[in-house]
Amino acid sequence: MTPIFDYLQNNTLPEDKDTAQKIKATSARFTIIQGNLFQRSFSGPYLTCIKPSQVKTILSEIHEGEFNTLRKRLENAKGKWADELSGVLWSYRTTSKNLTGATPFSLAFGTEAVIPAEISIPTARSQFATQEENNTMMNFELDTIDEKREAAAVRTAHYK
Repeated sequence: MTPIFDYLQNNTLPEDKDTAQKIKATSARFTIIQGNLFQRSFSGPYLTCIKPSQVKTILSEIHEGEFNTLRKRLENAKGKWADELSGVLWSYRTTSKNLTGATPFSLAFGTEAVIPAEISIPTARSQFATQEENNTMMNFELDTIDEKREAAAVRTAHYK
């Protein structure tokens, strides 16, 4: 049990007043549903709170799922795997990696890719941007690409 869960479930707080105050303030962003702790998100859906003992299992399932999805796409293409390969590589290159905290595309080119769907169905990012703003942001991204790569290298070294 976590202190937030204990407070929401049983209304119990630690004796330390500062810690108790922090738990009270923080707990407003959490709720318990069917015995499970969830955090309210700003975008709408509840976020599942996981225990430290669950982290390895979940990460392994995510990795396995991503790998199987890519493998399945290539297997389903059978003799046309070469036609499907570019889509699989695009998916890999534009998916953020936990190790570096960035996509391979952004580390190589200094900016996030605009996916084809954003061209045909405008998003706020593509709809309200002007060419001048885009040029300014591209220059900033290119100016800071070395720092972004350095941060990714530090994260990678820390992970090992």
